[in-house]
Amino acid sequence: MAQSTTAINACDASLWLDDDDGTLQDISGSTSILDANFDNELGAYVTFQEKWPRRLECGQDATFTVTAVYTTTADEMKDLILTWYFGTRGDRSFTFYLPDKDFGSDYFKCEVKLENWRITPSRAEPGAIALTVVLRPSGAVTHSVTGT
Repeated sequence: MAQSTTAINACDASLWLDDDDGTLQDISGSTSILDANFDNELGAYVTFQEKWPRRLECGQDATFTVTAVYTTTADEMKDLILTWYFGTRGDRSFTFYLPDKDFGSDYFKCEVKLENWRITPSRAEPGAIALTVVLRPSGAVTHSVTGT
């Protein structure tokens, strides 16, 4: 196989989350890490004459862990999460584009629920306070390519 020359980085990843009014807000400027974990539910079985298990596929699931900086501006990640958790709960739209929002990028979209969030302030850390948010889809996650 030839050496790949199409590697990308996440410098311009684009993340979006609904606010309390259902308007998508660009949270890219206050987030720094996205851990998107996609699961394929498998069930194993073994018969008497087999040594190795066989597997069946069933459902799919995902978990999105977003790390943001704790900020003081409205409509950034911290503000959206606090309003969501302490106010109107329920589904919110979450979308992200990799490597950026331009033509040809991977585009993921789903409705999510807020599973948990945590802040970890530490006097020993002179950098920004981290806000870690775990989002779980409520329904299907879709994937497409922008501009196609």
